[in-house]
Amino acid sequence: MAKDPVCGMDVDPKTAAGKSEHNGQTYYFCSPGCKKSFDKDPAKYAGQQAAAHHGHH
Repeated sequence: MAKDPVCGMDVDPKTAAGKSEHNGQTYYFCSPGCKKSFDKDPAKYAGQQAAAHHGHH
């Protein structure tokens, strides 16, 4: 399962409503609305995910 970076919902990549590429990573979305929000400002959502993992290193 993948996590929708906009809403945090678990998404099955095989049945995702959409997907986008950003900085070489593929993101999957639960709905077209989440994909649209991500595509408008991908750094905002990709950055949140990266920030969450920042403290693990």
